[in-house]
Amino acid sequence: MDPVAPQQRQNKPPVEITCSQGFLSWLNQEKISLAFTTYQSSRLFFLGLKENGALSAFERLFDHAMGLWATPDSLIMSSRYQLWRFENALAPGELYNEYDRLYVPRKAYTTGDLDIHDVVVDKNGDVIFVNTLYSCLSTVSDRYSFKPYWQPPFISQLAHEDRCHLNGLALVKGEAKYVTAVSRSDVVSGWRDRRNDGGVVVDIQTDEIVAQGLSMPHSPRYYRGKLWLCNSGKGYFGSINLKNGEFEPVAFCPGYMRGLAFCGDYAIVGLSKPRNKAFTGLDLDHELESRDAEPWCGFMVININTGEVAHWARIEGVVTELYDVQILPKVRRPMALGLKNKEIWHIITIDSGDLGKEKNVPHTWHVPVEDKTSNYKFESQTGIDPSEARKFEPFSYPRLSARWKSLPPAGKVNIVTASNAEGLVGACISEMRPDNFSAEIISLAVAAPYRNQGIAGKLVSEMEAVLRNLGLKAMDLTYRTNWDGATALELLAKKQGWAPSKPLRVLGKSTTKSIAGAEWLNMPFPNHICELFDWGDLTEDDRRDIQERIMKDPEFPRELSPFLEEKIIEPKISIGLRHKGQIAGWSIAHRVAPDTLQYSALYLSKELRGKDVAMPLMIEAARRRLAAKIPNALFMMDVRNEAVLKFFDKNFRPYIQDVSEARMVHKMLG
Repeated sequence: MDPVAPQQRQNKPPVEITCSQGFLSWLNQEKISLAFTTYQSSRLFFLGLKENGALSAFERLFDHAMGLWATPDSLIMSSRYQLWRFENALAPGELYNEYDRLYVPRKAYTTGDLDIHDVVVDKNGDVIFVNTLYSCLSTVSDRYSFKPYWQPPFISQLAHEDRCHLNGLALVKGEAKYVTAVSRSDVVSGWRDRRNDGGVVVDIQTDEIVAQGLSMPHSPRYYRGKLWLCNSGKGYFGSINLKNGEFEPVAFCPGYMRGLAFCGDYAIVGLSKPRNKAFTGLDLDHELESRDAEPWCGFMVININTGEVAHWARIEGVVTELYDVQILPKVRRPMALGLKNKEIWHIITIDSGDLGKEKNVPHTWHVPVEDKTSNYKFESQTGIDPSEARKFEPFSYPRLSARWKSLPPAGKVNIVTASNAEGLVGACISEMRPDNFSAEIISLAVAAPYRNQGIAGKLVSEMEAVLRNLGLKAMDLTYRTNWDGATALELLAKKQGWAPSKPLRVLGKSTTKSIAGAEWLNMPFPNHICELFDWGDLTEDDRRDIQERIMKDPEFPRELSPFLEEKIIEPKISIGLRHKGQIAGWSIAHRVAPDTLQYSALYLSKELRGKDVAMPLMIEAARRRLAAKIPNALFMMDVRNEAVLKFFDKNFRPYIQDVSEARMVHKMLG
């Protein structure tokens, strides 16, 4: 974690954030960072990515930080007795100590302690906040603590009594529309007796109660034509059917939910550990017990189409509760100035107005990073047989065994290693191609304690020198965008002058549950164009014919061969196509685990391309998996097949989780 200000007390445990394997890659792929608040420990947090792709976690102390509204360049945040407005002080392309956003607290409205919950900015630029203590919506005032904006029809008067625990506010088309309250009580703290089933959603434009019977609802958000919220006392995230007022659950979350934001097909839901009587004695407790689970604090990234948890981040230490979360689009690594150190004294920016001076000129303020590669010994070995290279398996990523299991070695192997007095700390491995023109870097790994010291970059530059000395003219590297090291790899390639990456394949996974109701499953296969057959019925003549055609076609992608890893091919789910008596295509599926199928190769000959065969072939393969009751599937699709990708985006993507890309970077050595 980055240094925080002010310094935490020594008698408190540190804040620790752990993430699911793909969480950081997801942030990178979506080009977002997160901002969130915790009033329990009085903090404004930012989660982003460092230059090397590692997690960046930054915090500032603000007393009782709660409601949060955000755009890439502005924040509105409530604290105990003030409403703060932050503005980004950096111009586009400008960095401050490697941060690309520097939020400075520019304006504060002193409201007094109103227990402000959700905060929004409407289409007119007006700040509207949930004044929980006075059971109303309010706006800011230059003279008074607040100006009432709307009052629930069941509240008889404004009083400092938190009668119904009004908490959430959703905009629709930029206008305040829906609020959540824990009850319709009209007496002081009356909501505390209605926590289990007194929750309501109110349309503030009509005063109509559009949903009731909820348990401590929070964080209403209108997204893609639906009203989403956290039914916090039950432990379920879901949406309100605005036609009948029913809550439709999507996913159970092991914690008290508050804070909700959306990115594409995913919802980011904040979780807290129950703290006192207000949060205990709810159905959530029984649900956790029945699932043999403990509540935790952090985030879950939930696919809104399937309810499956795609990613998560867990927070331990002094932070046990969250309130609000916001997405910062196109922000990689944000930070903010606080009020308790001298940094805020010295950050001065000037609005030059119309003076004609050049302004908003990008520049970079940073702390130099020391190159420590001189502390290590780099050695190379060339022309090694792949069997000998297997001893470097512990220092390979991706694992050599996994690669060579699905894609046999194409030629000899070259290895560059980094070591110190304690032994090997990293390795870069390349595989020669039969044409002796190019090589592929198939593995690059540095042991965890030695990362962020420039070792990976030095390994790659040393490998480049090795390949040049061997007379090769090009080298390339293929990676997946959901790898934790993808960002660092892209940065490394850019610094060393590699060509920009280009996509090769789209990757994803699905479950039988997620696609079982898809309408496209009923699309028939066009048997009038070509004939389907089980791959298990392939004849020896068919095999020889395919192998001869692959050998004669220098542009045929090796990874689409139907003969890789034949021992684990599913013969009844894998499909062949015949056109005019010849094999004209295939969809090959491998059983990579007892409960998981991988669609490894989808190929159509030139005669079938553009004839609307690819999409029905994919659907037939999906039908066969459903019939075989194999719960999980992995997908790989060639980006050159535009028709398939278009169909995937329109029909498959809503049912697919963890969509990523396989990309390639290359460099000419001549």
